[in-house]
Amino acid sequence: MNISPELLRRKKMVILGCGILMYFLTSMSKVLIPATIFNELQALGLNARHISATGAAFMYAYAASQLLAGIYADRYGGVRILLIGGSLFTLGTISFPLTGYFPLMLCCRVLTGFGAGTVFLGVAKLLNDLFSAKFSLALGIILVLGYFGPTTGTVPMKLLIGLINWKNAMMFPGLLSLAALLIVVLLMRGTIKPVRAGQTLAPLFTMIRNFNMWMLCLGVSVIFGIYYGISSQFGAKSLEDFCKVSPERAAFIIMILTVIVAVNNLVVNFLLKLCGNRRKVVALLGAWLCAAGCLLAVYAFRSTPGLPLVVTAYVLIAFPAGFFPLFGTIGKELCPPEHTALAVAMVNFWCFVDIAVFQNITGWVLQHDSIPGETVFPPYAYSNMFFCLLILALAGCALNIFYPETRPENCEK
Repeated sequence: MNISPELLRRKKMVILGCGILMYFLTSMSKVLIPATIFNELQALGLNARHISATGAAFMYAYAASQLLAGIYADRYGGVRILLIGGSLFTLGTISFPLTGYFPLMLCCRVLTGFGAGTVFLGVAKLLNDLFSAKFSLALGIILVLGYFGPTTGTVPMKLLIGLINWKNAMMFPGLLSLAALLIVVLLMRGTIKPVRAGQTLAPLFTMIRNFNMWMLCLGVSVIFGIYYGISSQFGAKSLEDFCKVSPERAAFIIMILTVIVAVNNLVVNFLLKLCGNRRKVVALLGAWLCAAGCLLAVYAFRSTPGLPLVVTAYVLIAFPAGFFPLFGTIGKELCPPEHTALAVAMVNFWCFVDIAVFQNITGWVLQHDSIPGETVFPPYAYSNMFFCLLILALAGCALNIFYPETRPENCEK
């Protein structure tokens, strides 16, 4: 089909707008289940391990999509990728609340997670097509917008649940995504590129042999594993159980944490300037803040219930979770220039692997220390859980020591 460049660009701009809406919704889904409906899932008869698995399944699938994205991103084009990701995300999101059968719920979350990661890839490819000269700035703006998705998944979704019950509320993001997807389908004619020749796995094997990348990925991913446990799994539940706050107030506190993370995607650049552009110094600072937050949480849940102490611990953990642009930059500078996209994808992959693994770990600890027949977890369950996370956070601090400083004057030209 022959189409003028002006019309093609207008079509792609509208499709990009739909993609940004879907990306916002996929970001919201990272924290929406199980955190926002933890009690409702307990009422279905699911225990802590099952509930944690619904979150972990999403994260494992998201991680897998990121790795595949880094290898095959250039082959299919942004519009095709967006259609694939949007379809999977929409199907999984709408289907999840319609089934009360745990294995099917897990399958829905896998579809949702894989679709969410693929949507992000589609948006990134469209940004590259439309704003190649200002790609970094455009992607940064979209990332900040996306980080406010989890904010919407807290208080606003709690209010929506109160109005239309949790099943209808959980379907709402899927229905919005479906509307955006239909607009893309109507406009896609003439915008889909032919599939390019396949890439080899050689860049991935090169990445696997890069010791410094292993240290970076395993070191910084701990921060995200711990933070997302709070924001998407047990954070609001712990505030309700231990501090006896209302579900609405707990959701508001978690919303504040997501705002801190979103804002810190920009603040991290200011910290870099304060530290003389020493990337590793700021990365180590973030790792130690996370460990300090875990240590404070261990103490807080062993002491007299006090909301300020628990919230302070959660803020310390949330603060470095907004440093992803820094970690992606370090990954890029630890690898050859031709592997930039895969390097960033690899960092993102390990972050979501840790998020999923840590959700499994924390779910197991909470279930092990739970009181039979009770839906409220005792304080020692949360304290033991954070003690396990503290050990992992300290291991992350140690791993961050082993890769070199990467500020520009230290990098190979």
